[in-house]
Amino acid sequence: MSKWEYCAVVGIGKLTRDLNPYYPAIWHFTAEGVQVIQIKGKEAAEVGRTIARLGEEGWEMVGCGTEGGDNSSHHVVYFKRPKS
Repeated sequence: MSKWEYCAVVGIGKLTRDLNPYYPAIWHFTAEGVQVIQIKGKEAAEVGRTIARLGEEGWEMVGCGTEGGDNSSHHVVYFKRPKS
C-alpha cells in the first residue's frame, strides 16, 4: 500500500493586489499536527518560487481551492508526494 505525505500553500491573495495583510504559508500535515512555514517577501514572486521548489522536492500539485468569504478569499494549493 502506498503511503503519502501532504502539504498546502495557503493564504495566497489575489495576485493583482499590491498588498496582502497576511503572509501566505506552507502547511505540512503530519501525524503530530501541522507545521507552518510563512512565506515572506513580494507575494507573487515568493509564492511562485515556493511552488517551483516544492516541485523540485518531489511534491505533486493535486488540487486548489479558496478559503474565506468573497472579500477576504485566499487561494489554497494542495500537494502530495510518496512518503519516504
